[in-house]
Amino acid sequence: MPRAGFVLLGVIAVAGWLAVIGFSLDPYPWFRPWTMTWELGACFALGALARTLAFRVFRAVRIALDSAFYVAVTFIWGAVPAAWLIVLIITADAAFRVLRGTTGATSGKRRLWLSLLELTQTGSLPALVLLLLSAAFGIDEAQPYTDRELIVWVPIFSLAFLVVHYFLAGGAHWFQGARSARLFRGFFFRVVVAELTLVPLSLAMVLDYLHHGMFFFLLLGCTALLFNWIFRRAVITSEKLDERASELATINNVGRILSSSLERRTLIMNIASETVRLVGSASRFVLGVYDARHENIVVDVFLRGEALAVERRAQGGRARVEPVQRGIVPRGHGLTGWVMQNRRPLLLSNVPEVGASYVTDPAELPPCASWLGVPLIIYDEVFGVMAVESDAAYAYTADHLRTLMIIADHAAVALENARLYELATVDGLTGLYVRRYFDQRLNEEWRRVTRYGQEFAIGILDLDHFKKLNDTYGHQAGDQVLRGAATVLRDNMRGADIAGRYGGEEFAFILPRTTIAEAKHMAERIRGDIEAMRVVVNGERLHVTCSIGVAGYPECGAADGVALLAFADQALYDAKSQGRNRVVAAPHTELVPPRGVSTEERLRAEAVTQEIVKPAHRAR
Repeated sequence: MPRAGFVLLGVIAVAGWLAVIGFSLDPYPWFRPWTMTWELGACFALGALARTLAFRVFRAVRIALDSAFYVAVTFIWGAVPAAWLIVLIITADAAFRVLRGTTGATSGKRRLWLSLLELTQTGSLPALVLLLLSAAFGIDEAQPYTDRELIVWVPIFSLAFLVVHYFLAGGAHWFQGARSARLFRGFFFRVVVAELTLVPLSLAMVLDYLHHGMFFFLLLGCTALLFNWIFRRAVITSEKLDERASELATINNVGRILSSSLERRTLIMNIASETVRLVGSASRFVLGVYDARHENIVVDVFLRGEALAVERRAQGGRARVEPVQRGIVPRGHGLTGWVMQNRRPLLLSNVPEVGASYVTDPAELPPCASWLGVPLIIYDEVFGVMAVESDAAYAYTADHLRTLMIIADHAAVALENARLYELATVDGLTGLYVRRYFDQRLNEEWRRVTRYGQEFAIGILDLDHFKKLNDTYGHQAGDQVLRGAATVLRDNMRGADIAGRYGGEEFAFILPRTTIAEAKHMAERIRGDIEAMRVVVNGERLHVTCSIGVAGYPECGAADGVALLAFADQALYDAKSQGRNRVVAAPHTELVPPRGVSTEERLRAEAVTQEIVKPAHRAR
């Protein structure tokens, strides 16, 4: 809030209290003198009960349909006692909510002096408005009123009081940055219309008191309370229905996003970004997956929501997911271990105070203030934990817990499908894609580049003298070399690149939007990394080298993806023939005519291509 807003609050707070106290001591000449009676005490009790039925309408603003009592008291006993009712009831209600911590903002984020300032002006603002309007309209001076005059002046005074009061109250939110259009629709219009529904009731209370006494006044007052309760329940129910509808729509969107990909990295990125978006962008996403081979839990803590969304947009749907922290938790330890062992969710609003009872060692507690975790269950087996954590205490509620459990159900199925898909498409030894999947992606890339006129490159890598290495050191050493070479290849791939195991000791890779010169440069880096790779077997370091052949489209003039692969295979054969441990690029040619040529010319060009790239026996 700007400085002008603080000044406005301070002026209203001081002026309101001074006006109420001053006119109580000396009401002449604008107001009637008054004394405290049991009837005013009964009105105070009705107004206080109406205030307990308050409900939220805009941001932290809560209203109760209690203005009917203040207007009725103004016309029956005078403006000053009505002002006292307002300032005492509303201030007491605001103080009670502050003590219970039910204000719109967390008390820890609000300065004490600002809370006191807002508390003081909450009741003084409507009291000051009522006194000023009563003096302007001459309400007390015109006493006594006829019935016809009351029918005219009660609605007029009520409308003026509500409009001026909520106009000034809305100004405080305007100072805090609320948009004018939203302020009018969400605050001013809704509040004033809701309060105006009780104007006929306040008029009826005034007329009944003047003609029939206090009994009928109390009867209508109780009717107003009943109406207030019904209105409050309707508003609360409507808000819950809106929240539920929004939650279901969001969950449906989450299910659609999670089913859009079967690649585990992309899937985890989607789960992380959607989860932190639902529970709050200040949260961190935590994923713990049980590793049965080592009997521990692998825990990844991902970026905050804003950074995660930015990375996802920048890298695209095929971005690699890199956690900001990775840890290993023994089975049954830590909060993730507790959730897995007990098979039920855990919500901690203050981790430093209550977290120690859920872990064997306080050092296992995560560095956060709030933590919410739910188990990932598939086939009635708990295989992991999905959690969010925040540095703010009391950041999560039961609604967040319910939402996270629904997301976890979707995520568990999606992760299991990704695992099965990975078993079918990923080589178990190297972690690279299998030959069938690689061929499928090669065909997809070929159709894409020929349609949009872009370039791409492919490469084939073969480990030199691999059969001799297996015969000398054994197949376990050969597997170790294969895993190391696959790691080097994978680490050099970009987000959109594809690397696969092409044969026994052969690997292949696809480089979209890459020229043959750029592909050769990347292949040289891969060759150098493999040569520098440290593989130790029985205390002896093995010297591993590789040969790589690369080919590019349209530089090589291939007729299809298979022909381009044959160009790369021929380049690999040339690298072997030239002494191994080198990168050779396929020569440039112009065999494929551009688009628009006749079918006969295209078939002739393809025939020439096939003649050039006849299969050759490769020396190993």
